[in-house]
Amino acid sequence: MEPKRGPAKEPLNTRILVNTSKRLNWFTSKHGYAVTQVVDVALQEFLDRNNVPDVDANGEITE
Repeated sequence: MEPKRGPAKEPLNTRILVNTSKRLNWFTSKHGYAVTQVVDVALQEFLDRNNVPDVDANGEITE
């Protein structure tokens, strides 16, 4: 049986404030989410709110 595969992902390394890290760890431990899930949703919401164009079926930014 083939393992389930989700959407393609790529690494993102960054540094965040200690307070933000503590809040993120609290949230993920209380609600059962992975840090990756929370960061992805937060970035999507931020980009949408700032009218950043979406990516098309070819992986290109649509304007």
